[in-house]
Amino acid sequence: PDFRSRMSTPAVSVIIPAYNRAATIERALASVVEQTFGDFEIIVVDDASTDDTVAVCHALGDRRLRVVQRTINGGAAAARNSGIREARGDLIAFLDSDDSWLPEKLAKQVSEMSRVGAPPVSCTGAIIHLLDHGETRVKRLEPSDDWARRLAMDCDLSPGTTQMAARSIFDEIGLLDEALPRFEDWDWLLRYTRRYSIGVVSEPLAEIYNRRAKLGAVVERSAEIFENKHRSVFEALKHSDRHDALMNLWLQAANTYAFERLLWRAIFPLAKAARHRPVRTMQRFLTGAFRYGIRSGKKDNLS
Repeated sequence: PDFRSRMSTPAVSVIIPAYNRAATIERALASVVEQTFGDFEIIVVDDASTDDTVAVCHALGDRRLRVVQRTINGGAAAARNSGIREARGDLIAFLDSDDSWLPEKLAKQVSEMSRVGAPPVSCTGAIIHLLDHGETRVKRLEPSDDWARRLAMDCDLSPGTTQMAARSIFDEIGLLDEALPRFEDWDWLLRYTRRYSIGVVSEPLAEIYNRRAKLGAVVERSAEIFENKHRSVFEALKHSDRHDALMNLWLQAANTYAFERLLWRAIFPLAKAARHRPVRTMQRFLTGAFRYGIRSGKKDNLS
């Protein structure tokens, strides 16, 4: 397909959901403006922020930028869906408001999407900054011949910042599930990979600034919804893969509670994880607990 713009319609709609991101969104916007591929529009969906997020956006002064303001905070899925509805481009690229892109990101991804026979979704590699640990990891994205299985095991694509998709695919697969306060992009890709593959640009072309949020209850609720919604996907995995996948899912909730120092709240998701891999669950949880500084009582080094 040829994704070059036609008349006044941009080739790519960049969608940035934002909630109280005045401190980081300027970096995200600057990384878009500095792209070597310039045929895009930027849609910032402000999810009822109470800080200066909108003012920072307007200060950019770029005619390609539109700000859509929601009056009620609906979460990341609702904000992205609002952006998709507003999009005029044939391609949609997601960018989280606390992340950024390298200058060649759009150019190389549009080239991949324009390839004959290319899947309608692609992702790139990423540079991942683990802010709570002071670590940076460079991750190239490797192709897969079974994306459905790979994504059932874990979502390692950072799609909120690396994903580009044909606008039309949302008409076929549907929008993001607004009932999920977390894992909404993972959920969408699981639905998508039942029918299609994912195009890969292996190079790390996005920078992910990863800081664990103190939202254990939200992650636990999302894990419950996610497991129930995709039960058939998990059941289709071979026995060992299914146990690994569900352990990984529930450990996310347990580890988030550990980060919040709410160990008693971690008991339920920890038990759910241990049903599948009891020894490995406890090893990983305790390793994380020590890393979070729980033993020493350090609060500033939690991850």
